[in-house]
Amino acid sequence: MTFAFPAYHEVTLPGIKTAEAVEAGMRSAGWSNIHRQGSTISCRVGFNLWSFGETMVITLASDHAVLRSTCILPTQCVDWGKNRRNVQKLLAMLAG
Repeated sequence: MTFAFPAYHEVTLPGIKTAEAVEAGMRSAGWSNIHRQGSTISCRVGFNLWSFGETMVITLASDHAVLRSTCILPTQCVDWGKNRRNVQKLLAMLAG
């Protein structure tokens, strides 16, 4: 868990991922408001017991992807592992 304002979790995933695969993984996870702009794909992870929701942003490069989940509330510095679980959930969707 990273201590920051707002709380976030970030992972760099080696290898090539397509925007279509990432968007399909987000839809499979049940996340909404999926937007693609250039090499960046973002979506909204809904409100839950641990936070007021998170934003998931994936930046695709030629040889890797950066996955970052960030709390929506800018003053939230503790996420109780929710951002890490969001990233792990998307990684599982991409692997499967």
